[in-house]
Amino acid sequence: MSQNLNDLTTRLKGFQKENLSDILHVMAGGLKTAFQCDSVRVYLEDLYEGMLICHYVSNESHPDRHRITKYISPKESITSKSFYENAVVTSWSHPGGVANFRNPYETLSGIQATAVFPITYQMRPIGTINLDWNKEGEFLTQAQIEQISAFISDNSAGVERAKRFHQNISFSKYLDTARKKESAWMMMRSAVNLIEKLTLASVLVPATEQNSQMRGAKTADIVEILAVYSKNIEHADIYNTRDQIHVLEGRHLINRIVKYKEKKGLVMNDPNQGSVYHANVMEEQFPRKEIVSEINLVSLYQVPKYDKKTGRFICAVNYYTGEPYEFTPFEKNLLQEHASMVETIILEESPTHIEIQVLSEIEELLSDTNTSLQGFLDSILAKTSELIGADCGTIAILQVVDGKPWLLVEDEEGNLIGAKSRGWKKNKILPLPVGGNDLPSDQKSMNGYCAHTARPVLVNDVNNHKHTQGFYKNLSPDIRSELAVPIIYQNQVLGVLNQDSFRLNYFTDEHKKILQIIASLISQKVNHLQQMEALRKDMTVLKREIEYRDPNVSSYYLGNVIGRSKKIHTLVKQIDVVVDSICNRMLNWGRSPQTEAFMGLPSLLITGETGAGKEFFFNNIYSRVSETFRKKKRPDFELPLRKTNIAAYSGELTYSELFGHKKGAFTSADSNRQGILEEANGGIVFLDEIGDIDPKTQVQLLRFLDTGVFVRLGENQPCYSRIFLIAATNKNLLREIEAGRFREDLFHRLNALSFRIPSLNDRREDIPDLATHFLGRLYTTYKGGDQTGPPPVLTADAMEYLKHRSYRGNVRELKNILLRALMFNKSGVITRDHLAAGDQENMVETATFDAAPVGQVTNLLEEIEAERGNFWTHIYEPFKTKQMTRDTVKTVIEAAKTKYQTNLPGLAVKLGVCTARFRTDSEESKKFMSFKNFLYKTVKISTN
Repeated sequence: MSQNLNDLTTRLKGFQKENLSDILHVMAGGLKTAFQCDSVRVYLEDLYEGMLICHYVSNESHPDRHRITKYISPKESITSKSFYENAVVTSWSHPGGVANFRNPYETLSGIQATAVFPITYQMRPIGTINLDWNKEGEFLTQAQIEQISAFISDNSAGVERAKRFHQNISFSKYLDTARKKESAWMMMRSAVNLIEKLTLASVLVPATEQNSQMRGAKTADIVEILAVYSKNIEHADIYNTRDQIHVLEGRHLINRIVKYKEKKGLVMNDPNQGSVYHANVMEEQFPRKEIVSEINLVSLYQVPKYDKKTGRFICAVNYYTGEPYEFTPFEKNLLQEHASMVETIILEESPTHIEIQVLSEIEELLSDTNTSLQGFLDSILAKTSELIGADCGTIAILQVVDGKPWLLVEDEEGNLIGAKSRGWKKNKILPLPVGGNDLPSDQKSMNGYCAHTARPVLVNDVNNHKHTQGFYKNLSPDIRSELAVPIIYQNQVLGVLNQDSFRLNYFTDEHKKILQIIASLISQKVNHLQQMEALRKDMTVLKREIEYRDPNVSSYYLGNVIGRSKKIHTLVKQIDVVVDSICNRMLNWGRSPQTEAFMGLPSLLITGETGAGKEFFFNNIYSRVSETFRKKKRPDFELPLRKTNIAAYSGELTYSELFGHKKGAFTSADSNRQGILEEANGGIVFLDEIGDIDPKTQVQLLRFLDTGVFVRLGENQPCYSRIFLIAATNKNLLREIEAGRFREDLFHRLNALSFRIPSLNDRREDIPDLATHFLGRLYTTYKGGDQTGPPPVLTADAMEYLKHRSYRGNVRELKNILLRALMFNKSGVITRDHLAAGDQENMVETATFDAAPVGQVTNLLEEIEAERGNFWTHIYEPFKTKQMTRDTVKTVIEAAKTKYQTNLPGLAVKLGVCTARFRTDSEESKKFMSFKNFLYKTVKISTN
């Protein structure tokens, strides 16, 4: 049992001061399970209200709705007795048990036995924990009582810290109410002093749930006195009774202008209601007439204030005289102005007091370099929910799955991807599709709509279809109000910050603004942590690839570069020399800025045929540099890395991708953005397809490599970054220079250090080891080699077949041949026939197209040019229905590139993927992005 409580304590230590609800939930739930009681209650001292308030009851998601309270008294209850005496009190140790005490809650709940433990911090009680049973008896031994007491003592500091933070926020709100009361009182005093005949003025407002003292009263079905001023102080005290006016009961004067609607609260009877004049209120019948008579009030001029669009009642300002009196037009205008000032005071946003503290703590989190994305989101959500006063909330992360955007809070196994505060109050949250009216009704959600529109959504009645437009997705029957704000970084929605309340009409525009501020503050950090997690995942995959060693291969070099050939040996030696020198240069960055400015930044050009393995060699180079940095700096050092494919961009977009832009620099540049060369400061950048870079960006890239200085698009302020740039291309850059498409000076700058990856046809002696390595890796990936035994073995004739075959696709083609043979072979041996069968099948598939390459490619492109089809009908659909192979698609795309001599965006327009307006038209932009993803992720034309 003690081990269970120790584990519980360890879990509780992980919560922060914003997690009061979670702390109490875990404590109570753990004790309930450990000691088999029927329920557990937690009472905490509220210094501002002067009472013990029940903050948690097991199996109750929101006990505060019932306001279960016990005033501090040594005689009234067993709970107060334990608290006042700062001692454990059990019902079975007192004659008569529970019945011996005045226990209204225990009586109503059927509790027959209870043990109450004080929560003591620094020798002072701050609350109690009650373990309850629904039958009489003695349920705890003395040893168990001591265990529970020790457990509570170990965790009392955490409870006190969270309680104090929670009450500071609550007190901040009380201070705001008090400020408004004082301001309204001053306005009433001003009116009474300005108009001689006035004797008393008051302000009536909808009562808040916290202030409601009437049993069964709902959120806004009663009004209360916010402020009252009278020339006679005693009259003000008489008028300002603690009684609240219930709109649904009796014939109050307020009933003449206000009515109650269950889903809206208090609204006006007449949507165009004006001021009301009563010549003599004593001629009316209403419940408070006795009070009015006692203080001699006669004429009443009542000015109601309400929302002109919704009819929601805001306040009513009552002006009384002590004798019959008809107000002049001038006096009426003056009183209406005072009423308008009162309305402004009531609607005025709260001053930033506790909000500043919380926002300051959020800013501290932004500078924490040791946090994970999950830990950061948990802390942000806990602080936000506590500050807003929400009952629960989530942060959903936007992820693209199968080309479609989804919001995810947790995965199918329940592992958190985003964050969930007070998660026990919500059911399991399934992925939510992002979209608007295009989504089916059962897939619509407020969060999905918020992400789709990139705008905040505030709904104060989730059950009102008119308010939700069918977008609310019910995750808990208790939720009545919802507020969602998008987290946006550089014009891209990263996720949605959501808050829920169990009360109608809870959230305000002030809450929305606070959430928007928080979302804006955390957006860059969220983006950074997402990139870091993606980098860690890439590094994990990279490490797995680099570290994989087949026991039957002995020719590994530089990570897992395989080669017995002289060309590979020479290449590896060159890379070793260059990497060591580059590492020395990078490790000394900052020590001699003048030298760096003179020498320029280090760069490396990797060339080779498609499929030769240029990116594979880059991965090994990066791994080697990272390993050196970890040895020189610290074991957990993560060298910044950014990769991009130049062919995926054009013009300003290429420039922006590399160097960043200022807000408004071009259409859709809605925010400032750092480029990857700045993001990777101190690390390595890999630019694939460098041969497709546009002329303007070439100029800036050359200047950057020479000086380390660049200018963001739309700015004239120079920026500085230090990176090791590695570029790759399968193009002949000298021919590109001759054709005027590539700058010669940039070529010489990049080509100062360069490696050419030999084709597979030029290194045939490496094929056996390559084949063995790939077969083992593929077997582990696709067949789960660790569980099913060793991978299949290639026979001698199979090896000969691979060694003498011609490879147009280089290493990639070799890997594909082995994969096909592995998939359809159930034996432990792969023969020449297995390889030839798979190879012949691929050759048959491509032969259909390649039999007349010029004719078929020409005909297909002519059909598209004549607008008798487009990319979607003539390429995408045939591929999707398996009427066209991946290699065929690649051939068509390469032929189109050669024919049109354009970059990817230009190619998209030529092939009818989208119109030239794709940069400004969202629908056309989606088509272009789908095209790009298809080429680079499905067909993978960018892999080298």
